[in-house]
Amino acid sequence: MAANVTETFEEFDSRLINIVSGGFMTMAIGLGVDTGLFDVMCSMDGPKTSQEIADLAGLKERYVREWLGAMAMGRIVDFNGDQETYHIPEHRIPALKPKSGKNAMTLYAKGVPMLSSVYKDIAECFKKDGPGGMAYSKYSDFHGFMAVLSSRWFDNYLIQDFVPGIPTLKEKLDSGIQVLDVGCGEGGASHLFAQNYPNSQIYGLDFQQHCITKATEIAANKGLENIYFVCQEASGMDSTWHSKFDYVFMHNVLHDNAYPEKCLDEIYRVMKTDGILSVMDTWTHSKLEDNLNLSPTIGIAYVCSMMNCVPVSLNFEGGMGLGAVWGKERAVEMLSDHGFDCKVSKSPGAKFCHFLCKKKAK
Repeated sequence: MAANVTETFEEFDSRLINIVSGGFMTMAIGLGVDTGLFDVMCSMDGPKTSQEIADLAGLKERYVREWLGAMAMGRIVDFNGDQETYHIPEHRIPALKPKSGKNAMTLYAKGVPMLSSVYKDIAECFKKDGPGGMAYSKYSDFHGFMAVLSSRWFDNYLIQDFVPGIPTLKEKLDSGIQVLDVGCGEGGASHLFAQNYPNSQIYGLDFQQHCITKATEIAANKGLENIYFVCQEASGMDSTWHSKFDYVFMHNVLHDNAYPEKCLDEIYRVMKTDGILSVMDTWTHSKLEDNLNLSPTIGIAYVCSMMNCVPVSLNFEGGMGLGAVWGKERAVEMLSDHGFDCKVSKSPGAKFCHFLCKKKAK
């Protein structure tokens, strides 16, 4: 795409100010989620003073007042100067309730401070003589952040819309099949599969032991007896799992994998001949020029990829470093090269690609 030669310096400068201001504002939005201030304000019965809001939230008024100032400048909270009161207009509330299912932007805002914790380390990775990548352990609760972010989609769409949208899958799950959740993290999807389909056997696989430990604890607390968590690389699964699984599920995982081709070969091996594979990944194109005029959230994907997806993949020797914006065209090509026919569609309730795959006939 050609540069915008009609843009003046003043117009660009104004746009840059808005971008940087928005970055700072994002920190305050994240604090609004973590402190519960958004929950309090979305539940208020009318405008209130900073002291009243602080009392409702159980927080210090001085900090709350400064946060409210930031939110007023961001036109997120409305301020009445005569009464010195604050409120959130009704039409904004659905977008600010983190678990409402309407919008995930308040949850994404929490990613800014989390990724900022490795800012200097990532800068070192840019250098020619710097480290190749970054270990997951360097990040401040990355998996906790992803668990919260993913749970919004899992809780609102996985069982209600996604599973019924795949021909014959719900019936098979009800009857009882073998399911593998690759890159299960803390087990958000695995737990829901096990809860809703007690006749099926659910396996969650992740290479991070702390995720497996957390997922196992949650399953025990829920009393789930049809679920098993395994700490293992997706590129080297249990050798006894040949043709074991009827359904394999991957949510936002494949582009992070250091060895995605080996991972797909292993999935092909452990799937039954008539098995189904669901790969969920970003709704993006493989060429930058095809993404430039799409949703601004793709810009978020590029930054997250720069700060996490690429470095965690390149941290492994020979890691491919696909990145979050590897694109659906390249994904289809890779899936095909490794034995899968797939149909591409948008997932319900989110701008994810759903690659619904079956083994190619031989």
